[in-house]
Amino acid sequence: MAVTGGAFAQATMTGAIAYGFESDTTSSNVTTSGFGMEDAEINFAVSEDVEGLGKLSAGLGLGWGGSGTGATANDSNITLALSGGMKIAMKSAKGAEYLTGGIAGAGANFEADLTYAGLLSRTRNDSVGVSLPIADGTTLSVTHSESEVTIGTGSAANVGILQTTTATAATVQPYDTVVLGYKAGGLVVDAQYRTYGRQETNNTVYASTKNRLSASYDLGAAKIGAGVDTTTYTYGNSNTKTLVGITIPMGALTLGAQMLNVTASGNATSTSNYTRTGALAGGMYSLSKRTYLTGQYYTSDVGGTSNQNGYLFSMYNTF
Repeated sequence: MAVTGGAFAQATMTGAIAYGFESDTTSSNVTTSGFGMEDAEINFAVSEDVEGLGKLSAGLGLGWGGSGTGATANDSNITLALSGGMKIAMKSAKGAEYLTGGIAGAGANFEADLTYAGLLSRTRNDSVGVSLPIADGTTLSVTHSESEVTIGTGSAANVGILQTTTATAATVQPYDTVVLGYKAGGLVVDAQYRTYGRQETNNTVYASTKNRLSASYDLGAAKIGAGVDTTTYTYGNSNTKTLVGITIPMGALTLGAQMLNVTASGNATSTSNYTRTGALAGGMYSLSKRTYLTGQYYTSDVGGTSNQNGYLFSMYNTF
């Protein structure tokens, strides 16, 4: 803690440690399984009142990918909350998957995220954004995001400050996102529109735009959610994911389930167009305020006649 010019800073430290067991089986009856570290992280946060501006907060995290690995950068941020409600945030974060880990997931705490049914892997991004309240319960935000790279080099690999739209070895694109959020009672709604930079024209893997919409409603006895995520590429093809989720609190036990559908269309070849499905069910049991157990079972279509299913159990201790 520090006191400077009348401004008071408060520092906190939080973290989590988890171990678990996972088993995964393919349609060809190939099973991989094992026990290991599921999660290990430590996070520091500090905040202070800045006279004449508002409150400034910052966070820095370290994480370990597994037993024996070294510490790596985790999520970090600097956020300035102005007195009028506007927030300016700079972040480096590996965000949750929008559907299964977001509003449409209805708040379920699942390590498995139906990735094999066609969801993209979660990547770390640097971003800067502004958000402000525009009406009761309604917030508007605009954010620019880049892949986490050395400052000044942009998102594309091997491209300097004088960037072009020419494709590089890595399909990495910066993007701008506008988000309209609404909360009232048990209803939460999130609508997003995203445009991508550094596009290569007439390409099936370079994104042009993304539209997202998800909502959840807390009924008390259960929380239900649904969402859709559509990406359109410069070739004109698209990928659409829809998900419905539910969580049911039962005292120390919380049960949940999700069903996912992924459709690719507009590609030049019929084999590149498909519809895949996935489902996940599981629960979380709190042993105390800091310790809980999780268990999940998932099954998904991974293309063609293949499918994949598995289960995961873990114990978390948080501090």
